[in-house]
Amino acid sequence: MKIVELIIDENDEFNGVEAISIVENPAIEEDFIALKDNKPVALAEVDKEKKILMGALLVPNKPIFRKTGEEEYYIFFSKETILKASQKYLKAGNQKNSTLEHEMNIQGLTLVESWIKEDMVHDKSVKYGMDVPVGSWLGTIKVDNDEIWNNYVKTGLVKGFSIEGYFADKAESPKDKGIKDEFTNQLKDLEFEYEEEPDLLLEELKKLLSGEELKSYTDYPDAVKNNAQRGIDLNKKVNNKCATQVGKVRAATLSAGKPITESTIKRMYSFLSRAETYYDEKDTSACGTISYLLWGGKAGLRWAESKMKDLKLYSQKVNDDYAIILDRLAYSSKEMAEKIAKDIGCDGIHEHDFEDQIWYMPCKQHALTEEEFKKYKCPKGYKKDYKKHKCVKMTEDELAEVGKRGGIKKSPKAPKSGTKNPNPKGKGTAKGDAKTSRGAKVDKKTEATLQNKADDFNKRYKDKLGYGVTIGQLKAVFQRGLGAFNTSRSPRVTSAKQWALARVNAYLYLVKNGRPQNAKYKTDNDLLPKKHPKSNK
Repeated sequence: MKIVELIIDENDEFNGVEAISIVENPAIEEDFIALKDNKPVALAEVDKEKKILMGALLVPNKPIFRKTGEEEYYIFFSKETILKASQKYLKAGNQKNSTLEHEMNIQGLTLVESWIKEDMVHDKSVKYGMDVPVGSWLGTIKVDNDEIWNNYVKTGLVKGFSIEGYFADKAESPKDKGIKDEFTNQLKDLEFEYEEEPDLLLEELKKLLSGEELKSYTDYPDAVKNNAQRGIDLNKKVNNKCATQVGKVRAATLSAGKPITESTIKRMYSFLSRAETYYDEKDTSACGTISYLLWGGKAGLRWAESKMKDLKLYSQKVNDDYAIILDRLAYSSKEMAEKIAKDIGCDGIHEHDFEDQIWYMPCKQHALTEEEFKKYKCPKGYKKDYKKHKCVKMTEDELAEVGKRGGIKKSPKAPKSGTKNPNPKGKGTAKGDAKTSRGAKVDKKTEATLQNKADDFNKRYKDKLGYGVTIGQLKAVFQRGLGAFNTSRSPRVTSAKQWALARVNAYLYLVKNGRPQNAKYKTDNDLLPKKHPKSNK
């Protein structure tokens, strides 16, 4: 078994792509799109179509299984090779070279557009729903052959593009010739595990095929195994309609107590931390609940987070601009890192190689001095721990703000009140009436904010909960918050409005979760919907 990278030999004039074939099962597993007047259409609707096909010709780092005689192996193309191949194809004037299923030369097909995808957002392919990675070679082909269009495209007998050509290869064979029978099983597991992430699959394949030991772990608790099995059982009850194939494979692995790799642990944490908001233990038929259990549930999240910290894997890409690497913010540009370094008062920057990208972090050393740490801003969802001299993840009790789309957003909750405020700055009274929006007077800007919070919350949770919130309720809570600020000490909050909005966020948390974040928070229970478990109506 081997993995082969196909490359362009600059010294071989015959190297490169000679023709494009339309096939039923494209090796790169990317179907083309039939276009009518430059818009995607269902093939059943074609009658006056322009007969244009758009699709992926080559996808970088996509492991493609091949079998020649008795020999089985994988091939793949790098971004650099794909770029060279696309350019050489056009320079050679091969735009009209086409075949059907790699067997029959056909006339009337012309490559009229050819480009390399450089952007995940603005590329033309995104408009047509083609989910291929940056570096992919895409093209549009004009079909001036009625037989091919009517008998193969319209009928669905061909679904995508495949290329024909000659390439040099550099094989990477296993260093350890004594790889045992388990190699095949590991290979199959990897294919299932990373079928939607070709770059990760390629990397793991290289490790396996080179004889490098893949570190794996089985020390997750029985609760993780039980959650995964429960997810499997619940999914069977709904005809296995929930979760992707990857999620189902993950559950099978966890329920059986099989080893999982470090990259899988990262993916467990990433999925479970994002999907927690869709988990509802009361609704066992919901796909959000089932999918969450398939990945190990809350026990899986706790274990994955703990394991990542033990293995120093606690890093994640947030977006194209920054990532969290070992509990510190890293930036995609040197300029930003240098600016932050100047703000902190440290010298220079240092680099981290993470997820095939170089990230830049302020200060020459990862560890910060005491003075630098005082000025350092922790990533969102983290707080400073001066004893440990590092940013630590905030607890659930410290997180509770509802975001723009109604989800629970990470932010510090309001401090407890109880002592008289020696310097009252707030306005309003502790009264508030939810029966009418006139029961609490707020300015127009604040009212718009509260209306958005109510609309977003109801859009996301009302159907699920069976009840929602009203603008009258939120205005009443806000007014009470203003009054509370006026009579209570607020050591960390200096704005009455900030205090009142924090109370609104606490109320929304209570409505959504059926319980308050702070057990002492009962003062707004009279405003809760009748069906709410804490309602005193």
